[in-house]
Amino acid sequence: MDFKQIAQEVIDNIGGGENVSSATHCITRLRLILKDDSLYNREALENIKGAKGVIFNSGQLQIIFGTGTVEKVYAEFAKLTGAKEVSVSEMKSEGVSKQGKLQQGFKVFSDIFIPIIPAFIGAAMILGIRSLLTTQGLFGMAGSLADKSAAVADLVNFLGIIATTFDYLPVLVMYSATKRFGGNPILGLLVGFVMIHPGLVDRNQYVLGTVKPDYWNFLGFDIPAVAFQGGVFPAVLTAWFLSKLEKVANKYTPQVLAYILVPTITILFANLSLFIIFGPLGNAIGTGLGAVIDLLYNKCGAFGAFVFAAALQPLVVTGTQHAIQGIEAGLIATTGFNYIQPIWSVSIIAQGGGAIGMYFLYKKKTKDREIAMSSFIPSLVGITEPAIFAVNLKYSIIPFVCSFIGAGFGGAIMKIFDVKAIGQGLTVLPGLTIVTPQTLIPYIVGNLVAFTLPIIFLFVYDKVKGVPKEYNDEGKKLSKSV
Repeated sequence: MDFKQIAQEVIDNIGGGENVSSATHCITRLRLILKDDSLYNREALENIKGAKGVIFNSGQLQIIFGTGTVEKVYAEFAKLTGAKEVSVSEMKSEGVSKQGKLQQGFKVFSDIFIPIIPAFIGAAMILGIRSLLTTQGLFGMAGSLADKSAAVADLVNFLGIIATTFDYLPVLVMYSATKRFGGNPILGLLVGFVMIHPGLVDRNQYVLGTVKPDYWNFLGFDIPAVAFQGGVFPAVLTAWFLSKLEKVANKYTPQVLAYILVPTITILFANLSLFIIFGPLGNAIGTGLGAVIDLLYNKCGAFGAFVFAAALQPLVVTGTQHAIQGIEAGLIATTGFNYIQPIWSVSIIAQGGGAIGMYFLYKKKTKDREIAMSSFIPSLVGITEPAIFAVNLKYSIIPFVCSFIGAGFGGAIMKIFDVKAIGQGLTVLPGLTIVTPQTLIPYIVGNLVAFTLPIIFLFVYDKVKGVPKEYNDEGKKLSKSV
């Protein structure tokens, strides 16, 4: 493969090297910020040898080359253009500036949660092992493995102690959010620890009415001395305020006193704002979003779960899905279970099903067919962007629609059988490890249904009307292969 030629073709179809503001790459994608986004030729870029798809997201032009290839293409691209090299995080910040305010808000939420995801995944895997060891009647035995062995029982206790992600969720969010907003993340940690301080009343018990807290009187307000377990939105809002406050304090405090006064002022007023303003406001936001999801999933039954599952991937396309991660984390922190994870899983594998459906409909030995198969594989581990952008939305919206309708049926099955997980961040095949053992079979069935139905829908639609599969010489979409 001639990587220099590939890089030159990229340059020729993005308006030339002079149109590149900055460039970098991740594991699979060449990421570019263009000065003029209207100058790139998407169809030409998709037809470059080695390219598996093109995405324009978060103000970035992203060309999917795949692991091993993208590094070599980028090296040649950098030589030919002399483009400024930036980190992926810097690239994201530059791209966000080109988005609307709503998109920027959701992008910030994404930036806060992405660094925490490994902690979610690690804890989820550990809790999955613990659940397996404590499941009654496993393999037909009486009791659980932990009941049969003192050593296993000790291991169960140990695993429960070390899987602390959701117990300390506000701490993690405060650290990550403060860092994202440009504040001192160590000060964010301190406020995060205040949010779960053992001297405060447990919020879950307070909400249930089983305990009565003491009250503080601040500025004429009676504030309950209640903790913020699972307080994702209070943490994000308080971290934003802390970061702004720290910058103002640094600006107006005499340099000789800054070392003492800035952290003191920041910690004091950030915590006051937490209990008086941002804690109650954040809880109200979380309660409101949770109520919408609860209405769909718990109050509207299988139909609501259908709508919820069908809507998730359209949210992914718009970049507005990230707030749901906070709801999931809060669910696990307060109840120990997550009913959203199975819904995520069916929404993801359904897009993989759409890619496989198009794989069968594309002509044999074509690049589109190769891309469809390679885009399906990431969906097995919870990644849908290649399937969505490189296949299901490439020539038509039909595969995407068929996929999210299939996801809806899978979601209905998850609701009917009350499928739940004990963690988040793992879906489809990895999700098998964190689903409650008693609902493992319905989880598998729901995913198989969500995967299979888009394929069937695509075949039926293709027979009746024809699914667009390619462009003609004038760039118009064709329904039938030629």
